[in-house]
Amino acid sequence: MEVLVAAAAEVAPPRRLGWLFLVGRFIRRKPLGAFGVAVVLLMAALAAGAPWLSRYDAEETFRVANPSYVPGSMQPAERLDSRSGPSLKHWFGTDQFGRDNYSRVVWGARRSLGVGLGALLFAIIFGTTIGIVSAYFRGWFDMLVQRVMDSIQAFPAILILLLLVSLTERNLITLTMGLGFVVITGAQRIVRSAVLSAREDPHVEAARAIGCSPFRLMAVHILPNVAAPIIIIFSIGIAGVILAEAALAFLGLAPIEPPSWGMMLDEGRRYMTSQPSTMLAGGAAITLTVMGFNLAGDALRDILDPRIRLT
Repeated sequence: MEVLVAAAAEVAPPRRLGWLFLVGRFIRRKPLGAFGVAVVLLMAALAAGAPWLSRYDAEETFRVANPSYVPGSMQPAERLDSRSGPSLKHWFGTDQFGRDNYSRVVWGARRSLGVGLGALLFAIIFGTTIGIVSAYFRGWFDMLVQRVMDSIQAFPAILILLLLVSLTERNLITLTMGLGFVVITGAQRIVRSAVLSAREDPHVEAARAIGCSPFRLMAVHILPNVAAPIIIIFSIGIAGVILAEAALAFLGLAPIEPPSWGMMLDEGRRYMTSQPSTMLAGGAAITLTVMGFNLAGDALRDILDPRIRLT
């Protein structure tokens, strides 16, 4: 017995370095997941520190040939710094209007992450509520709710987004709610399947036997047991929302301010052969962010899934 205790003490990580041990184990066993987390943290830092990290105003134009040029007027102007390549002054070059691409990438990170977080929070709040209530009561109520969800899911998401954008005012709030709306159906299905299993757990049956109300059963005894799939929905779903927002911006169906990575793709594709810096900057930002969230979400799923959890 003493030998077993001594061996366990040697294997166990020191208490003060416990979190370092866990981080190191995560990096060692999930290197792609660690890379994804690093990318997500980088984009989050850019979004949070956009006013200080952007270097220039995202809408500022640089140097024109005629000094009397008035921005916004019909007066022609030759911008000497337009469509320039990467340099010490402009790290990612400039677009056709002479705007700094790096600054637009930084402000685009704030927009993309803000829209993604807002849409996923909206979808998870309503999707989780619908999924838990539907699976708990089951019967005709569950059938009615699921048929409504099937009717919504029968329409392609892009058609729903185009309809919402065309019928409502074009701003970030309506865009965020529209993107969240199309995610609700998938989120509630995943939560519903988890609740159908969790509601039969012994501790839930015991709470029901002592007279707990349905609301308390759902909020206290069932919701914590379905937290893992909800977290996974959030981490993986945000990548799809960011991609959808970029697609709408590329098509010209999203607000033009603040800058968007999708708009940078649309503006840069016209000059992709002569000066591709704008298109490459926007495309690389979208690719890295979506890949980062997907890799981090996959690693998180492996950790939270009890069948393949890290030992």
